[in-house]
Amino acid sequence: MDTQIERKPLDRFAVIRTDDVEEMRVAASPFYGELYFSVADDYRDFRARANHCQLNDMAISYVSFGSAVDQAYYPDTSASYAVPIAIAGTGWGKTRGQKVSLAGRQGLIASPGGRTELHSDPDFEEIAVLLDASVVERKLACLVGAEVNGGVIFDPAFDFENPVGRQWWRLLCFLIGEAEACEVGIPLTSLSEIEQALIVMFLKASRHSLSHLLNGPHRDVAPRTVRLAEEYIEAHWDQPITVERLAQLTNVSVRSLFHSFKKNRGYSPMGFVKQVRLRHARQMLLSGQPGTTVAAVAYKCGFGNLGNFAMDYRRAFGELPSSTVKSAWNSTTPTEQAAR
Repeated sequence: MDTQIERKPLDRFAVIRTDDVEEMRVAASPFYGELYFSVADDYRDFRARANHCQLNDMAISYVSFGSAVDQAYYPDTSASYAVPIAIAGTGWGKTRGQKVSLAGRQGLIASPGGRTELHSDPDFEEIAVLLDASVVERKLACLVGAEVNGGVIFDPAFDFENPVGRQWWRLLCFLIGEAEACEVGIPLTSLSEIEQALIVMFLKASRHSLSHLLNGPHRDVAPRTVRLAEEYIEAHWDQPITVERLAQLTNVSVRSLFHSFKKNRGYSPMGFVKQVRLRHARQMLLSGQPGTTVAAVAYKCGFGNLGNFAMDYRRAFGELPSSTVKSAWNSTTPTEQAAR
């Protein structure tokens, strides 16, 4: 008899496995605030499974119950935007008086300050994203170049059918996969920047009370602003760099900074970050220092995925990083090789 248990997303970050409803409620409350559970069917079918990965400015959970469950929670007690997404089965949610189907390419956005209800069928499985409300609002203020007073009101329905929504989902799946990779930990540079990209895309893909400012005309900024951002990137390439920090440094909105980079350089600010890090990676690989490996250099330079690093490197320099290491080794003398 095969007793192997099927792996689920984020199993590396297991929180609880239980058939007790109260145990599940207590385990989930630290992440979701005040929480209530009601099991609609026979309690004997209840088999809760919860995983939770806490990052810097966001958290990601996986949850399944094995039976139909009604939930009610109050995100205001956790000061986060909660985004439950169905990855199997069907369900629905209700927040701010609006009912939203949780199936296929649609999720729910539950904002701090109100009651949210969720109903899930027995085969329902969800990925839930928790976004720190203060970080989201600070990021939005940076994007539009104005203070966000009184918070942001989101449309409860989050549609993944639009291009930015699909991109957001792909990046989220990538982050989950990287978080579960046990071989090598994700470097802080990669982790922080993926989170920031997810928050920006979340604001772009969703509908909210300040969407009109994100989609409105942007202000041109001087090339001097671009040079200032580039100088900062060159000096801090080995540290986490966010578009928010670049916008604060140059005293312009993120949108204006992006536009100016595209207009004057033909690439984005983060595209320049990648260029600089690739250049430093090549210098390290060419140095031929003892113990130099592609993996070590990639992670040191902020690339969390070796496959993507190899593709970006080849696109930039016309060869794979492993070929650069080999060339550097072959260029050394036999005496130097023996010394290593």
